[in-house]
Amino acid sequence: LLGRVPCITVKLVLDLLWQSTEATKGMKGQEQRDMRFGRIFGLMALVQSGIVTRASTTAVDMRKIVMELAAIGAKQWYLREIAYVTLTSMVPMLGKFGIRDELITMFVAVALDKGAVTTADELLLALRLRRQYPGYDWHTALGQWHGRHMLGARNAGRVAQVLCEQTEGGAQGWCPQLHSVWDEIFDLYFNRARADEVAMQVPMEFELLWERVVEQGLFAPGATQGRRHRGFMLLERLLPHLSEETVPALMTPNVVRAMSDNVSAKAKSPLAQVGLRTVERLSVVCEGNPKVGLAVLTHLLNQKSTIGSGERGSLRTLMANRIVATLDSEAIVGYVEYLQQVFTVPGRARGREGVADPRHVANVSEKSVEKQRAWAVDQMIRVARFGQLPITDELTTGVLRFVAMQAAFSDVRDAKAPAPPLTAATRDYCALALVNLVGELSRQAEPSRAKTAEPDEQTGTARGAAGRARDGTAWATAALALVADKAPRGAKVVLHGFGETRAVLGEMLGELRAMAKQAGKLTGGAAQRVQALELLLGNVCVAAAFAANPQTQAEYLEVAPEVR
Repeated sequence: LLGRVPCITVKLVLDLLWQSTEATKGMKGQEQRDMRFGRIFGLMALVQSGIVTRASTTAVDMRKIVMELAAIGAKQWYLREIAYVTLTSMVPMLGKFGIRDELITMFVAVALDKGAVTTADELLLALRLRRQYPGYDWHTALGQWHGRHMLGARNAGRVAQVLCEQTEGGAQGWCPQLHSVWDEIFDLYFNRARADEVAMQVPMEFELLWERVVEQGLFAPGATQGRRHRGFMLLERLLPHLSEETVPALMTPNVVRAMSDNVSAKAKSPLAQVGLRTVERLSVVCEGNPKVGLAVLTHLLNQKSTIGSGERGSLRTLMANRIVATLDSEAIVGYVEYLQQVFTVPGRARGREGVADPRHVANVSEKSVEKQRAWAVDQMIRVARFGQLPITDELTTGVLRFVAMQAAFSDVRDAKAPAPPLTAATRDYCALALVNLVGELSRQAEPSRAKTAEPDEQTGTARGAAGRARDGTAWATAALALVADKAPRGAKVVLHGFGETRAVLGEMLGELRAMAKQAGKLTGGAAQRVQALELLLGNVCVAAAFAANPQTQAEYLEVAPEVR
């Protein structure tokens, strides 16, 4: 109605609104609240009608609206967000005034605490103002915020403090829904139409934002139930954007721990209910996308746990079992190939569903590259060692070979060169991971293989036994052969001290193969003893071959002849 009558001015509406909604001291509390609601609803109608942009509107009228909305938000916490949402809806209108910069300056002084920006409401308004009017002198106006974007890495601590602030509505900070500022943040990171803005202004990577706000804030040890409640709502809100690329950023340790500790099918608290709903929806996403399911599974279960571990009937265990039931060998192979892509080209592989567009995230820091590569190796190894998954020997061999190649060789002619090149720290990480994987495979029998294994025609023992592939080859022997045999064509060996140990390792590899052959001619306990010695010697030799410390390497090489 306001917009249809051209003679109505902002000043006229404001005068009538002030007369009709004035709260006096003689009113009861409920009556004063009614006056406040009436005034803010009137201001919302005034802004939404569009008459604010009429030529009759003066700077005084605009200042009166802004000051009243800011005052209402400052006095009553339950009206603060709606007051600032109304202010935010005024942002596009400022450009239609000839005094645009003066109005922006007034917004900063009145509604943004002179540029301090200390609340989520103020952050929402500031982000929208900077997005709408990038040419304004924001460096001066928001002097306490550094960089080209308020969500830049230099502001990570300040952003986390603002977004983790507790609602004033109670001791636990309960809030029935996410703050509107998250709509702006999600749009920045997941709206591909804003890719150019991301490339030019360089906000912090989403992984860093999630780590500082959610992992170290909302789900931090000792966080209030209200904060954890908001954390689950955030995770639930991000499920539509969940992919194998975004799982590492979202399924962080404290998030996984919260899913295990704070979610209950029996509890009736708001925290338990929102957690249960989030876990259920996450399970549905994982069932529909096997790659996402595998990525979530390897984060749900740490390196020492198995799918059936944990408290009986715990939601984390039940969720893991639901994910496993949907997986097949093809999905697992596809996920491992994706992990190898992440390792080889971290920036491009990670950015596909991350920050807007892959071409804008290929240039990542060395620390970020090392972190992504370490994550990819950890994920491959967790997949390879989970005996409950339908894993083939070919897949385990492929993981062993890939990790060994990265740890031991450079300039492999027939393999895609990592970009950027591997650092010494990454190679050492791969070497340690390989040793741990071989040791884990040597200690564990894999149920999915053992149950379907048939007796070996030569040894009479089941294939797929502890430490061995179905053809009887010990995993330790297979790993050692990757470096002790002839190196790949054109490759350069980069293992520590390999020039001095190569002859000894080659001799030990020959002994291991002779022991395997000898065990094939024996039966019963005699064959088992030889096989056990082969596993022991093989693990010692693998540890020696991939040791980063010369003293440790020498100790293993000294023990190897004694085992033989």
